[in-house]
Amino acid sequence: MTHLLADLVGARDPWWSLLALLMSGAGVTLMLHLTTQATQATGWSRTARIGGAALVSSGVGCAVFLAAFKSAYPLIPIAIPPAYAAGGGLIILICSLAAVQLAVNSHRSGRNVFLAGSLMAFGFSCLVFTGVSGMVAPFALSYDLTAVLAVMILGSILGSFAIWENGNAARHRPLLIAIPLGVGSIAAMAFGSVAAILSFGDWMNAVAQPDDLTSSPIVVIAAAEGITVLVLSLLGSLVDNRVAARDKLEADRLHQLADGTFEAILIHRDATILDGNRNLAVLLGLSDEPVAGCRLERFVPEASWPLWAASASSQRTEGEIATADGRSLPVEMLSRPIEYRGRTATVTALRDITERRASEARIRFLAHHDALTELPNRALLGEELAARIRAATVGSRSLAVLCLDLDGFKLVNDTFGHAAGDDLLQQVAGRLRACLRTGELVARLGGDEFVVLQAIDDQSEQASDLAQRIIQSLTEVFDLEGRRAHIGTSIGIAICPANGVTPQQLLTRADIALYRAKHSGRGCLRFFDPSIDHEVDDRPQLEQELRNALVKDELTLLYQPIFDADGLVVCFEALMRWTHPILGEIPPSRFIPIAEKRKFIVPMGEWAIETACATAASWASGCRVAVNLSPVQIFQPDLAHKVETILRRTGLAADRLELEITEGVLLQDAETALTVLGKLNALGVRIVLDDFGTGYSSLSYLHRFRFQKLKIDRLFVGRLSEDQSARSIVKAILSMSQELGIEVTAEGVETTQQASMLRAQGCNEFQGFLLGHPSTAETARELAGQLSTHDMVEQLRTVSRELHAGDGYAKQAS
Repeated sequence: MTHLLADLVGARDPWWSLLALLMSGAGVTLMLHLTTQATQATGWSRTARIGGAALVSSGVGCAVFLAAFKSAYPLIPIAIPPAYAAGGGLIILICSLAAVQLAVNSHRSGRNVFLAGSLMAFGFSCLVFTGVSGMVAPFALSYDLTAVLAVMILGSILGSFAIWENGNAARHRPLLIAIPLGVGSIAAMAFGSVAAILSFGDWMNAVAQPDDLTSSPIVVIAAAEGITVLVLSLLGSLVDNRVAARDKLEADRLHQLADGTFEAILIHRDATILDGNRNLAVLLGLSDEPVAGCRLERFVPEASWPLWAASASSQRTEGEIATADGRSLPVEMLSRPIEYRGRTATVTALRDITERRASEARIRFLAHHDALTELPNRALLGEELAARIRAATVGSRSLAVLCLDLDGFKLVNDTFGHAAGDDLLQQVAGRLRACLRTGELVARLGGDEFVVLQAIDDQSEQASDLAQRIIQSLTEVFDLEGRRAHIGTSIGIAICPANGVTPQQLLTRADIALYRAKHSGRGCLRFFDPSIDHEVDDRPQLEQELRNALVKDELTLLYQPIFDADGLVVCFEALMRWTHPILGEIPPSRFIPIAEKRKFIVPMGEWAIETACATAASWASGCRVAVNLSPVQIFQPDLAHKVETILRRTGLAADRLELEITEGVLLQDAETALTVLGKLNALGVRIVLDDFGTGYSSLSYLHRFRFQKLKIDRLFVGRLSEDQSARSIVKAILSMSQELGIEVTAEGVETTQQASMLRAQGCNEFQGFLLGHPSTAETARELAGQLSTHDMVEQLRTVSRELHAGDGYAKQAS
């Protein structure tokens, strides 16, 4: 009988061991997976997963125990009484439920994890020893108590580490480590507990001592559990304290870093703020209230919740938050999942983008508005004009386009400085806005040019009324920081669809009307009139063709003679002409303004000076040549150098070249103009003030610069016979010139009576159709230095005799 029992307990079956390991691996995987899901679930779903994990743990424990027992004792049939089976199953279920509850719901600490692992090991050990006791009842087996204690501690430690690693959010795949640890824990307790049963011989010795503890494993298990829980709890507390101290240092360091960042940072879970940095409190307006514990709904508007959800997927998004005082702030947000105090949470960085939004809005505004006046710019005007043209072409209302620029702005800018000019433009913009009604638009094209759009009921009176309001408003005095400034404006108007149906057509034709208004005097308005402005309307085409006219040799110079009092040709004025291959002769009044506006006049003027100098150099006599200087040319800094180069290249003496300027040049920028004229004069070039007596004549310029000659405008010469005022002005100019030693040329001499009256007052030189028409260079070469073929010479001699006799013309001229 003894040998038979020894054979029964000495047999082994390794296949049951393999089955036990496979079942433990599957069970541990499922149990840990359910535990992880439970930590992320809420409500009944969380409770169900906790219960499921406990049931799986209990079931796997029972199955592995039976497989391990069969592996050790394959010849002994398993027959556990129901009372023992129910008792063992209930114990492991309760312990598993408590362990899973600790792992899911408690703070993830070393103490709690070790306690959960110990409970799991205790339940499994109770299951094993209760089951074995039931199979051999009413007998009792004996156990190696040291092995029982070691198995208990080893199972507790491995189980604890499995639970710890399963909850480690920092690892990419925590189950890869947690599953082997869990399988090791179950295998150690299952096979270790069975292996702790004493051999047959030792058991026979233990039976003889019924009070020996080796026959009471439950007592040992309870004692071992108490010791294990105590030791592991102490160990866990030590670990927790060290971890807590380390975490506190790390948290303090991170808080300092977070407080030093530009962004507001918050950590939240389940729509509750768990922590935040100082910038978050400032951003939310919670300086006197703790941030932790606040609900996100308090600060996140409902419309921004989808953006918060998007930011949680690591997408940079923009939304809004509401501060404690009710203000709405635009923010940029970015979120990341983190582990916070043992559980998954979300960290979100918020950046206040109020200034950025304002800057972006400012950039968008400046893309369509003038920076100085904040009026719509050319780009926005183009969009608005195109839209309003479409409305005008399909609707019942017309569209008026008003182009205007400021009269006298250049003078204000030069006199008071650019800052005052900017101030003036801002005030002008304000007055223009005040003149407009609802639906009307004013835009600044640049400089002192503005455009107004007005919807009208097919009546030009509405546009005229608006233009008059603008003229009246801009005529009133401007206060520029205590300095008074007077300006005016001229306005040109085009109507859509009558004058055009494209933005380019309307702007061009309104500009043409403005050009005519400016030449009609200050404060004028003019509508585009096809019957009058048809020549100017082809300006864009002329601009393109004029650009190439110089290259194609379409420009020529004609020379009009200037005579002295004895009828001798002393000078020729070079006059530019353009012979178009199709349009024929184009008058200077058409192409010179275009050339000046588009700066073509600079190369054209250089060509005129060089051509005139080369022609004059071929004349046998010392006859001079006069060339008109455009205002655009005067303000070229290298003009004097270019003239000097031309004189040296052509071989013409400098005193044989006369350069004519108008008084308008001096009004634009007197200092610069006089500096350039001084350089030209230093070369020996004679400087002539043309059209003297018109516009803004100022004697101060004669005092500041030594002009060699004045030219009396044809306006006064033509009125000598019938206008006493004209005679008085001419007499005053001639008298003043004689006192200053300045030569005088009278322009536009058309009658012998005009010539005689001018000669009687001491005029030096005469120019006009009476004496000679503009001619070619060849004709001018023949006339140079000759007497006039006109009988004017005899008439002048007659005048001289009568002057000496004190009769006739002298009295009339006076």
